[in-house]
This record gives sequence, structure tokens and C-alpha cells, in this order.
Amino acid sequence: MFLEKEGLRGRARALIPADPKVYTHLPYVIELDDEVVRTRDNGLMISLEVTGIDGITSGSSAITALRAGFTHLLDTLDERFSFYLHRMMRPAQAQLKPIHGQSFAADIDRAWSSELQRRNLQESVLILTVVRRQVAPLAVPLFGKAAAKVWGEDTDRRLEELREVVSILETGLGVKSHRLKISDGSLIGFYASLLTGELRAKQRSAFGLIAEDASDAAIHFGKGQFTVEEGAETPRVGAVLYVKSYATSTWPGMLDALGASRDTIITHSYTPIERGSITERVKRRVAQMRASEDIAATIEAQLFEAADKSESGELGFGLHQMTITVFAGDQTALDTEVARIRGIAHQNGMRLVREVTALEAAFFAMHPGNMDYRARDMTVSSLNFADMAALHAADTGTEAARLPWQTPLTLFQTLQGSLHRFSFHEPGDSTAEPTNGHTLVLGKSGGGKTTTVAFLAAQAQRAGGRTIIFDKEAGLKMAVRALGGRYAEIRAGRPTGLNPLATESGERGEAWFLDWLVALLEQRSGPMTPLQSEALKSAISQNGKAREGLRNFRAFQELFGDVGDGLDLAQRISEWGPEGRYGWVFGEAAEPVVDFTSHDVTAVDLTEILDLGTERTAILGYLFRRIEMLIEEKRPTLILIDEAWKVLDDEYFAKKLAEWLVTARKKNVVVVMMTQFPSQIRGSKARSILEALPNQLLFPNGEAASADYDGFRLTDGEMDFVMSPIPGQRMVLSRTPRSSTVLNVDLKALGPLLTALGGGQAGLNAFGADYASRPKFWKE
Repeated sequence: MFLEKEGLRGRARALIPADPKVYTHLPYVIELDDEVVRTRDNGLMISLEVTGIDGITSGSSAITALRAGFTHLLDTLDERFSFYLHRMMRPAQAQLKPIHGQSFAADIDRAWSSELQRRNLQESVLILTVVRRQVAPLAVPLFGKAAAKVWGEDTDRRLEELREVVSILETGLGVKSHRLKISDGSLIGFYASLLTGELRAKQRSAFGLIAEDASDAAIHFGKGQFTVEEGAETPRVGAVLYVKSYATSTWPGMLDALGASRDTIITHSYTPIERGSITERVKRRVAQMRASEDIAATIEAQLFEAADKSESGELGFGLHQMTITVFAGDQTALDTEVARIRGIAHQNGMRLVREVTALEAAFFAMHPGNMDYRARDMTVSSLNFADMAALHAADTGTEAARLPWQTPLTLFQTLQGSLHRFSFHEPGDSTAEPTNGHTLVLGKSGGGKTTTVAFLAAQAQRAGGRTIIFDKEAGLKMAVRALGGRYAEIRAGRPTGLNPLATESGERGEAWFLDWLVALLEQRSGPMTPLQSEALKSAISQNGKAREGLRNFRAFQELFGDVGDGLDLAQRISEWGPEGRYGWVFGEAAEPVVDFTSHDVTAVDLTEILDLGTERTAILGYLFRRIEMLIEEKRPTLILIDEAWKVLDDEYFAKKLAEWLVTARKKNVVVVMMTQFPSQIRGSKARSILEALPNQLLFPNGEAASADYDGFRLTDGEMDFVMSPIPGQRMVLSRTPRSSTVLNVDLKALGPLLTALGGGQAGLNAFGADYASRPKFWKE
């Protein structure tokens, strides 16, 4: 029985493949602290996740400055340091508060969430690792205490040097970054992802090597491809591409297009070469590349020219290896993706080849610290490396914890294919004073501006706030009705029921009323005399003490007589009384046409008064005052103003708006101002305010002239976008003080909900002219 069991074991063992012991090929040994790892070769390394800059919309000066800063750092170092840059994608975390219930906003949220899940959005990740190598063997004494002392002193010295370089990267390149840590699983998760292609947190075990913690997957290598098996999950196949020949010239971001590929890892490694040996090494490397036909004539000329510059201190050199590792669910998908990536590289002058003979070495060379696994490194200049490994990535937006409303408004996809958490606000301390979210939206009619803003208004309901809209030509009427809001229309000549004399009392109210009324009275008839000013102030005080039924313009005009002005002031006031030309503006009605307190969503159509300067200023001045009182409670509030260039086109708002926007921000308000053409802004009295709004959503407009955007200080990339619409696509340039990126705002996946958002004739055709009488019309 005993011998038979042993025999069975032997036969079983013969059928089971030997454990590949993946961890033995990984360099990670043990941590020195939460951020620093010691490698198998006694190197020390720290990894940073870098935000980068958008290579499409950033200005050439910003791109060049980043390249120069990175190159300068590389040129100050030698072979004691190595750099690894990994570009990959990871599943995006939404971090959105859900909108519950059966409302229109909730239906939109569910439909859009379903679409985002279908797209399986990813976010681009750049991880930069700095390795402080131990180039020469350490002379360690034989005795324990002496050996420990030498070992410790060497570690401390190299650790200090490593941290100094990392600190320069963090503070000197102008890009945001954070260090990967063992405690939150990000560091070991990164190491493990280089085996599986899937980036997710992974925790440190109590015992064993870090390499063991990072290597749960089994890797099986075949001819030109490998298989990854991880637990019960379906095995995946993969391949590694290496650079057979470089492009004849390089430029910043030349390989950015490769970064949009899911299930791929682009790996760059670079080790600076000491200046003293560069000339001989360049000659030797050029001879090797000539023999293997791996060098272009231009690169060869650049190498020799750069060798002279290196000796003079103008330029550095290093050993560079680049690989692209592709993962897929099956062989067909793998071959398709490999062909696609090779095609993109070919368009940029680079020839990629599928690794066969050195597949295992190339695969494990991805891991930072595995310099001895590099089989196909080449000598390139630091400029070449900085161009190919550019720190470029689309902006991913701001996480919920750093936003005043505790949630992004929605999620969009960037032009590069990654996720963007959209919010009007800039990031900051969510417990402190709200950051600035005021935004300008610029786009011609039919370009998607109104529908996109309506969508954002619906998505903003997740913040639990209110929305106030100043509309034109009923553009947002159907969306407001669907959101359960009240839609008011101010008609020229029809009494509004608004009454500032009844609502503005007390010291603050009377002070505001005096300032506002003086602006109205002087707008057409010129400045008032001191006696008139005193008479007006006295009348306002008397009004504040009057009983409620007498606080109106009918009674107010009776308080004025001749103050040595031939009844000029009395006549000015009477124009706002019941019989005056402006009597309808604050004329009595059964109820006020506008009530911001009755609904969470309120819209006011201003179409008929936009061209009536005095009336517009009077009504809007008072409505803004009512809003000012309403927002004292600091509830999240979104205010949308269509045709803002016209709405705010007068001296009163030009003087008051900047101060009012500051007050609104402090009261947790975001003001979004919409306009069709930049040329309209140039002629508006509110131009300086509109152009200075910190955040902008700019839709492409092929009809505009580049000079129309002079006040916006667009970069070359941004200008190219706004002047050149992409046929068949709905894109918008999102600009903030810290970044800019192009977002995909194609909402057609919303179906009938999109029709309700857009309204207009299409909405009437779909839902009927009586839609407003049916509370759930979009569901029918």
C-alpha cells in the first residue's frame, strides 16, 4: 500500500508542470519604509504616480518646459540611477452620489450610468520609478557589528540621494504626483499589474518577500506569446513588442496615441551614462546597430553630434529600452491589438517587432529594478528618452473628497479614451470655503451647448441643491418641466408682480434699494443732485416704516415733491408708478411671475426684455438681489444664464458683477454663463468678467475667427480644436486654471431622454404640445 501510493505520486508529478516560481525573477525584496523598496541587487527605489499634462491641449511652451526640466534632471545623474516609466490603464472609479427615485434626473442618471458601464471606462496611469542602484560591490567587513554599520551607512547615503532626486521630480517639473505606498496596496498592486496587466490594490503579507506578494499569477511562455493564469479567472494571453528601429527624429509626445490602448503596458527604462565614457560607448553602440541594421542615418548623426555635446555638458546619454506588453482574452483579440499598435507606431516612424527569442527576458525587464533583464537596450540621448516617455496624460478630473459638493457632477470620456470626473469646481479642501466653479460655456446654435448644459443641470441634482436658469427663447423649457421645475416667462408690458419696495427693508435692504434705484434713475436722465439724493434716501426710509399695503410704487411716488429740481425727481419716480412707462415692470399681479423658493428648479425666460435695457436692468437687478438673499443658507446652487453677453450688457452689471460673483462663490453657488459667439463677448460691457471666468467649456466653431478668441489666451492645441470641428463627433474643450482637456459629450445613448433635454421642435414632435400638463411625459 505504501509503495503503491508513492508510485501514484510519481506518475501524478510527471503530469503536473513544474512551478515556474515567477517571484524568483522579480527584483523586489523588502521594504525600508512605506515607500522605499530594496531590490535583489541592493538597489533602492521609489515609485510615483504622475498626473502629467494633456499633450493635445497644452501649450507648446508648457510641453517644452516639461521636456527640458525632465532632461535637465537626467543630465545631472549617472549610471547610479535608473528611471522606469510605465503607462497603463486601470478601471475608473466613478465616485458619484447616485440620484435615487423615479424622477427625470434619476432616469437620466441610470441611463448614463448604464452607458458608462457599457463603455467600461478606464483612466490613464503614469508611474515613474526612480532606482538608486549599487553599481560597485560594497566592501563589507567580516565581523557582524562592523558589517552592519557599513551596510547601514551605505543604505542611508543612497536613500538620501534617492529621496533628493524624487523630491526634485515632485517639485521641479510642474506636474502633480503622489508616491505609491505599501500600506494602501498601491505599490505592490503596481508590481503585480506588470504580470497580469490589471492594476488594482494588493496588500503586503506578514512574512516573505515582496516579490512573493506580487506574483500570485502563473506565467507560461510559448513561441512569441505567454499565458497568464490567476486563480479561478479565465487565463489571458499576451505578447511583448520591442523597438526594432527608432524614428529618424523624436518630438514630445510622439507615442501618446499608444497610451489609449486598454490591456497594454508601455514600459520605458533609462539609465544615464557617465559623461567620461560616452564617446567610446556611442562608437561601440553605433557599430553594433550598424551590424544589426537597427539604426537610422539621422539617429547615427545625432548620436555623434550629441556625444560632442555630452562631453561639453550640453546633453546627456543613456541606455534606453522600450517594450509594449499586450494582454487579451484570446488569440484573435491579441493578434488584432498587436497589429493595431504596430500600425500606430509605424505612422510615427517607429518599427515594432513581436518578441520571440528573448520573450521571457523582455517580459521580466518590465519590472523596475530588473536592469539585468534588458536584452535590447539602445543608447539614446536624454532628449530622445524624454520625447518618447513624455509625461502626458488627459486630465481625470477631481475626486469627490476634494470638491465642495462632495461629488463630481458626472463622468465623461476624454478624446484619448480615458475617464474624466467632471465638476465645475476646482479641487480644494471640501470643509473650507468653496472653490471657484464659475464657468463660461461658448458654442454656436446647434453645436450641443444647450443640450450639454441641460444634461449637466440634471446631473447636478445629485448634489441636492437648487438650480436657477435665465433662459432665452424657451431653449431649456422642456428640460425644466421634465426636472419638475417652474418655468416663468416675463412678457414685456405684462405686470410681473415683483415688488422690491415690499421685500427690501432694514438697513441692508434699504441700502441695496437706494443703490439700485439710483442706478435706474440715472441711467437715462443723468446724475441726481445732492438734494435729490437726500430726498430719495428719506423716501426709502419712510417706505420701510409703512404698513405692508402701502409699500408699492403707487404709494412710493406720492412721497416726492419739488426739491428745487422742478419736480425732476418726482417725474423720474413716477415713470415706475402704475401710470408710468415702466409701470408694468413692478406692477401688481395675482402672484409674482418669479418665485425662487417654490421649486428646486426655477427658470425665467428673458427673451422679451433682452433688448429693453432699462427694464432688463431693473428686473435682473432685483432678481439677483432675491437670489443673493436666498443663497445665505449656503445650499449648493447652480445658476445658468443663457446669452450672458446680452443679459449683463450694461454699466450696472459691469460694475456689480465681479463683486457679486465673489459673494456667490462664498455662498456655495456656481454661475454658468452661456454665449454663442466669442465676438459677442468682445462687444459686451461684461467682456472683462466673461473672459476672466476661471473655467470654460468651449465648443468647436468653424465659423469663428481666431482673433475672436484673443481674450482667452488659448494654446495652439486649444485653438486648433475650437477652430476645427470634428465631423460626426460631439466634443468640447474643458479648461480650468490647472488643466485643459477635450471631452466627448455625445449623449445620444440617452435616447428619448436626450430629446426631452434638447426640447425645441424635436421635443414637441416627440412629446406633443401639451407635454407640460403631463408630469411624466418623457416616459410615455
